[in-house]
Amino acid sequence: MSNQEVMSDVNHVQHMFLRVESNDMECVINIAGHPYRLRELIFMMIENGCKIEQTSADSYNTFVYDKETVEVHDFLTSIIKAKFKPTDN
Repeated sequence: MSNQEVMSDVNHVQHMFLRVESNDMECVINIAGHPYRLRELIFMMIENGCKIEQTSADSYNTFVYDKETVEVHDFLTSIIKAKFKPTDN
C-alpha cells in the first residue's frame, strides 16, 4: 500500500511508542490511530516544548512510572496510554 493510499484510508491504524520529556514531566506513551491524527499529536507536543523520540515496546514495558492514563479521541483517532515517571516532590 502506497503512502498516499495509507493516508486516504480512514480505517488505517498506525502504532508507535514515544518517549516524551518536558521541563516538568517525563513519560513514555503508547499511541495508535490514523497517521494524520498521530502527526497532529506529535506536532502539538513539539510545539509545546517537548522533546520526543521514538522508542520500543520493551522500553515502554520496563519504564518505571507512578501514574498511568488512557485517552481515546475521535474516529481519526488516537488511543494514548501514557506512563508518567515518578516526580521528585
